[in-house]
Amino acid sequence: MQMNLEIDDTFFPHFKAMIDSFVKDNKVSVVEIDDFDYAKHSPESVIVRSVEEVQRRVLEAEKRVANGEYQTEEEYEKQMDRFFAEEFGVNR
Repeated sequence: MQMNLEIDDTFFPHFKAMIDSFVKDNKVSVVEIDDFDYAKHSPESVIVRSVEEVQRRVLEAEKRVANGEYQTEEEYEKQMDRFFAEEFGVNR
């Protein structure tokens, strides 16, 4: 399991000391973002291999809108935010 954290600057030294202890005990490992293989560690359903795949997924979402799955503009925006986060791993 992995997670991203935003840590308050005043707490960071304490947090880093705890993490260093966990690393020393082989409880956790530090993963450098530049070295992380997202494709290897992500579910197949979120991997996008082509522009056509992106277009297909957006078209599917638009069809759901046209079929009345979204009740309000606010609900649509929430669903689209969730769709892009889950499908593409991005915040829009």
